[in-house]
Formats: sequence, structure tokens, C-alpha cells
Amino acid sequence: MNPTIRTLYGSRLFIAVFTIYLLIAFIYCSLYSKATCFINLNAVHTTSLNVFFTWYTMLGDGCVAIVLFVAMLCCRRFLQGVHVIVAFLLSGMAAQIIKRLTHMPRPKAFLQPEQYNRFVEGVTHGGWTSFPSGHTATAFAVATILALYARNKWISLLYLLLAISVGYSRIYLGQHFLEDVLAGSIVGVFFAGWTFVLIPELKLFGRKVDRERPTPSLAAIQ
Repeated sequence: MNPTIRTLYGSRLFIAVFTIYLLIAFIYCSLYSKATCFINLNAVHTTSLNVFFTWYTMLGDGCVAIVLFVAMLCCRRFLQGVHVIVAFLLSGMAAQIIKRLTHMPRPKAFLQPEQYNRFVEGVTHGGWTSFPSGHTATAFAVATILALYARNKWISLLYLLLAISVGYSRIYLGQHFLEDVLAGSIVGVFFAGWTFVLIPELKLFGRKVDRERPTPSLAAIQ
């Protein structure tokens, strides 16, 4: 079996849970208005959660993808590092292009004060770049690449749950609606999968580096 196909086949748990997540989110979006979905998902707000999600949402920041890329290069995981940075760049550019084309309002610009008044001071901002969520796209792009390389299916599932939590953090902090997060997750997974399939190997200093033949130092560690 082709190594790429075998890896994708081995990620069935990740794909299955991601599909369930999409279905639930799609159904919820179809049953309620974007305002109602947002308000319902923000039913619980506390000071400690405000602090937690303010920091946790940074997992969807591009700096995290860049740090992972550098760390993987240092660990001689060259192909995985390339996959992470390319997936991040492609999903990020796609998200920014869609934002400019759709020009959708963020919750603070869309909702009236009497509808919702739990925006996090100093964190939530308005504007018209809500759809899709860029942080969510980055989180899902990186999580998908990490999951595809994970040898343990439960670890791959953990990456997915972390990405979903980043998506929720964008809603909790009042930065995005559920549909923005849903679109961002699709963008991230799509470009990560596309990157993984279309870049199956690298050539460094005349030597091939691929998923089936790890570098000697990595093989020794494993």
C-alpha cells in the first residue's frame, strides 16, 4: 500500500471524530441563528475561564506553528517540519483571502449590547474579518499534521481535541461565531491533508527524506 494512503488509513479515528464534530456543528448552525448559537455557547463565563482561554487561544497563533517548525528542524524531523509550516502558511493565506472576500462582522460588531454583554475586556475586538477563524484554521492545520505523524491513534485524537478547544476559545472570547470556527477547521484540515499528500518526500543534500525512511538520528532515538 502507498505510504501516504496507509498513513491516512491509520488515521481513521481522527477522521471519524472530526466528521462527527462537523456534523454536530453543521446541525447546530442550521437549527439556530448565528446570534443564538453564540449566546448559547457562552452561557458560562467566569474570571478564571477568561484568563485560561485568553492564554489557551494562543495555540492557534502562527508563532506556535513557527516554533514547532524550528523545533522539528532541530530534531531533524525535516519533512514533518516542512509539512507543518506549509500547512500553516496555506491555511492562513486561504483564511485571510476568504475574510477579505466575505467581510463578515465579528460578534462585537454584530450583536447589540442588550443581546450580549460578556465580551472580555482588552481581548475581544470588533471589525469585519470574522469568517473564517484564522486561529482555528492554524490550530487544525497543525493538529492534522501532528496527528498524521502520531504513532498512537489516541495521541492523534488528543491533537484534534486540542484544536477543537482552540476553536471554542475563539467563541468564548467573543472573537468569532460558530460558523467561523467551523469554516476555519475545514480550511485547516483541508490544506494540511493536501500538503501531506502532495509533499511526500524531501531531498536534502542529495539524500531523500520521507516518511518511510527516517533520518539515522531519528531512527536511533526510536
